[in-house]
Amino acid sequence: MVQVSLSKKLPLSVNLLLFMAIDVILTNKLTISAFNLNLFKINTNSIPHFLSMILHNDFTVTFVLLTFANVFLTTSKSSIRWGISIYTFLFQIFIGATLRWNHVLTNKDWNFVMESVMIVIVMTYTLLLGRLFQRMASKEGWIR
Repeated sequence: MVQVSLSKKLPLSVNLLLFMAIDVILTNKLTISAFNLNLFKINTNSIPHFLSMILHNDFTVTFVLLTFANVFLTTSKSSIRWGISIYTFLFQIFIGATLRWNHVLTNKDWNFVMESVMIVIVMTYTLLLGRLFQRMASKEGWIR
């Protein structure tokens, strides 16, 4: 069994708050983009397709962004920060393309540039909230 762990990571309270904040923004992003603005269509005709979208949105992207925040906010080496940023961006592009290739999502007015900008915005949001929660944790004494 292979076990991977981060030697340095954000406190549990910060990770919990960050997980909830990321999940809220991803759900709202999906709802507004797909249903309100009709930029893409989610395949709801098939239960496996719909479940894959839910798993993608609520777990895969959320945990990738949590890993991104933990690595980025706990290291001082710029090469590691650049590496995790590029990995996070490319991974989200790849899984988004996979969803489209498997007909889970169908583009209407959505394109690669909009997808890229949205990923960068969500990554920035994650870092800003992670930094805020990290400061709150140290100021309020949530860290043991």
